[in-house]
Amino acid sequence: MKIIKEVGLSIIGILVITVLILAGMGFFKNNPSSEPNDAKNTSSSPTTKVQKKVDILALGDSLTQGVGDLKDQNGYQQRLAKNISKKSEIKKVQVYNEGISGERSDQILARLKKSSKIQKEVSKSEILIVTAGGNDLFQKLQKDATDSTSQITVNVNKASLEYQKNLQEIFKIARKINPKIKIAMVGVYNPFFVYFPNVTAITNAITTFNATAQATTDYFTNAVFVDINALSVGQYKTSSQQSKLAKESTEDDIAVVEKSQLEQKQFDTKEKNNYLSDADHFHPNNKGYDMMTDKIYKGLNKAGFLK
Repeated sequence: MKIIKEVGLSIIGILVITVLILAGMGFFKNNPSSEPNDAKNTSSSPTTKVQKKVDILALGDSLTQGVGDLKDQNGYQQRLAKNISKKSEIKKVQVYNEGISGERSDQILARLKKSSKIQKEVSKSEILIVTAGGNDLFQKLQKDATDSTSQITVNVNKASLEYQKNLQEIFKIARKINPKIKIAMVGVYNPFFVYFPNVTAITNAITTFNATAQATTDYFTNAVFVDINALSVGQYKTSSQQSKLAKESTEDDIAVVEKSQLEQKQFDTKEKNNYLSDADHFHPNNKGYDMMTDKIYKGLNKAGFLK
């Protein structure tokens, strides 16, 4: 009996030591069967995924209004909303349309300063997209079309400085209202290139304005410049195609952009540039707005604005 008792005590001792070792190794803590029922219920309960949403303020000129869009999608706006909801995790997109055809950057700035509606839209938007500069530039070129080439260069440089000041003020006001708002600045293009490829004064002016817009945008954090100058060349993308256009054109004087001369030219009923409107030979058509939308979406995405 004594032997049996000693063996029993030995077995009990071994069991106790084994239990202590296993406990020290975390065996009971990691064993799923030892978890309380409440813990099991919590881990298995489904979680509700919140759907991402973004508000965008589209502020600017005719490119924001969507002039030339025959699909009635407000130019790039509805197209962009569809692209974002289709290609990103953001499924709800609200775009506020504040585009007015013909406005220069100073007029867009004035609207932002005076309109409580636009200011409210700034305050609740995550992204501000601006189109401005085309009217600044072409109204200036048409007014000074008879000036010398050197004088036109001076005039364009002066106009670009005023343009820069207006853009800076637009961005600053937006950031004062909403410090977290992200900014996308859309550049300008040459709607006359396929007709007058040899009028280098227009090409140079476009380059100057785009460089000004990009430099201004780069000065601000969480801001991206979107280059849409590809609209200028349309389907004539290669250097050989553009060289052919240059040989076919006889115009090399910037005076052709003067309004009365453009009207006298009476462009072909069908627009020569596949990305521009047959109606006015100036604004994007459906295909042009598709391209513009793609450029804006890629710019927003690359800048990390859609995360």
